[in-house]
Amino acid sequence: MGSPFIPTTATLSHLRDDAVYEEEMPYEIWSDNVSADVPRTNVKLNIVPDCPLTDIRTLGKKEKPALETSGFQWLYQGFPYHTGLHSADYVDYPRQKQLDTLEKYLDAMSEFLREELGCVKVVCWDWRVRASKMTKPRLTPNIYSLKQKVGQDVRSVKINSSHIIHADGSPAWIQKVVSRVATDEEARWAESGKYRTRVLTVWRPLVDVVETDPLVCCDTRTVADSDLDVVQKVMDNTVEESMYLKRRTQHQWYWMSNQTRDDVLVMTVWDSKTPATKSTAVPHCAMVLPEHPPNAKPRESIELRFVVWNAE
Repeated sequence: MGSPFIPTTATLSHLRDDAVYEEEMPYEIWSDNVSADVPRTNVKLNIVPDCPLTDIRTLGKKEKPALETSGFQWLYQGFPYHTGLHSADYVDYPRQKQLDTLEKYLDAMSEFLREELGCVKVVCWDWRVRASKMTKPRLTPNIYSLKQKVGQDVRSVKINSSHIIHADGSPAWIQKVVSRVATDEEARWAESGKYRTRVLTVWRPLVDVVETDPLVCCDTRTVADSDLDVVQKVMDNTVEESMYLKRRTQHQWYWMSNQTRDDVLVMTVWDSKTPATKSTAVPHCAMVLPEHPPNAKPRESIELRFVVWNAE
């Protein structure tokens, strides 16, 4: 059913440690409104073998990565089938059914975060649905054309799993998101210092067991700010920012073998306790397993991004 071989290292795509990024910021142009002679990206990647990897199923409870220490944690939640969400195919539903299904799932996951993390409020501001094409680590970014998609929105597309190590936003860009999402009252909470504000990514499979392209996460305690470079992603009407990771020997990677629908991964993107620190965000990506069953089902997944508030 799951992978027949449990690897202890991973082969992962890192941002090349190139002097060019001292002169110009890494970028990707996702907009279709650009001349054909303009380079779509200046991102250069290295595929690095033998990155140290630990399966959390081999660890005792006290040894497992935790949200407050490593920046990420796997939590248990029985899959909310009552929402109508069963696979990545929900993005192909008629528009209203798609929105109804998504709303029910967002409500279920919002309540989950309130219960598990004691949040006084949670707001979902973004999501992604992925259907793996079982590709290999990349030397170039995968840039999608959204010209023919509903509202030119990546959220209406089943995108491939990402094999480039990335974090889900730069500190400066994420703070703009929080400012946009927060109400006046929530902004006053932050200013009072009585509330902690975080941005979290909540990721889970949409298959019974992940047999291909599992997600791997880097322990933030092993990452320095200088290991991460901000990458600008140029859309038609906006510029988003994520971060790519350069290889360092001290990085420690974790995954969960045979992850199921009930295994929810929560990752930190930003924390008001360390608002300008890049290494607060968890670097992560899909990993190609050295072996998998010949009839393995490609991985499908959904990830939600939340702003959450906790009383200090």
